[in-house]
Amino acid sequence: MATVDLLLITWNRRQYVEKTLENLLAGNADFRLHCWDNNSQDGTADIIASLDDPRIVKKNFSTENVKQRTPTLWFFDQAKSDLVGKIDDDILLPHDWISTIAPIVRNNDNAGMLGCWIYMEDDWDESLAKHKFIKLGEYDIFQNMWIAGQSFLAKKEVVLRYIQPENKGYGFPIDQYRMTRDGFVNGYPLPIVYAHNMDDPRSKYYINRDEETLGEHAALTARVIGFKNADEYAKWIAEDAKKILTEPVKKQLKRVTLQRDKSLIAKVRRKLGRVL
Repeated sequence: MATVDLLLITWNRRQYVEKTLENLLAGNADFRLHCWDNNSQDGTADIIASLDDPRIVKKNFSTENVKQRTPTLWFFDQAKSDLVGKIDDDILLPHDWISTIAPIVRNNDNAGMLGCWIYMEDDWDESLAKHKFIKLGEYDIFQNMWIAGQSFLAKKEVVLRYIQPENKGYGFPIDQYRMTRDGFVNGYPLPIVYAHNMDDPRSKYYINRDEETLGEHAALTARVIGFKNADEYAKWIAEDAKKILTEPVKKQLKRVTLQRDKSLIAKVRRKLGRVL
């Protein structure tokens, strides 16, 4: 089965999603695209509705913004390929990203989520990253405990094992911590496959450049963390990229383990408090 199933979730991102889709559909990649609109009111839904390409197999128009978990589970129910992936509505993908990454995932039993580098190209520094280069079969990989959900491929049967409980936040609901801990390799094939994040304030396509504060339609990450303006957000993205390059996977696992242990202890204490 050569094709892959892809999910695109969007909400009020017309100025980005029209570029994302135009770029995606301009290539000859073999995929089946599933689109979910989270009740957009800015014309985004009209763009999705008007799409006419045989590779677009499903369109769903929600009556409310249900974030990412519900669309993701819907997608897993619909997807027929052995490989699944997700693309964001503000990412410009190289036309060969699927043909580059899909064989690596298919040919390695312990491949996790492998994807594109969605930071700026200048953020990539091989000299800082090489301590995390590993072999995955015959392929070279820059390993990280997680990768962003903007552009990746993975085996469907693998990601289905790691669906997070419903109360685990608003992002893509796959537990990459457990995936890495269990021996699956998440990361970026080498040489790095670059994708372009239009919602990085450093991008020439960034739409909120002249706004003093980040509004309700800013990127989910920016809203969840609570950045006050685009400059703060851009600085964080650059720092996040450097941290990914420099922080060993073992240290990442240890840090998240400690965070989860503390969260579990706090939860138990709250329950004991209610009982006592």
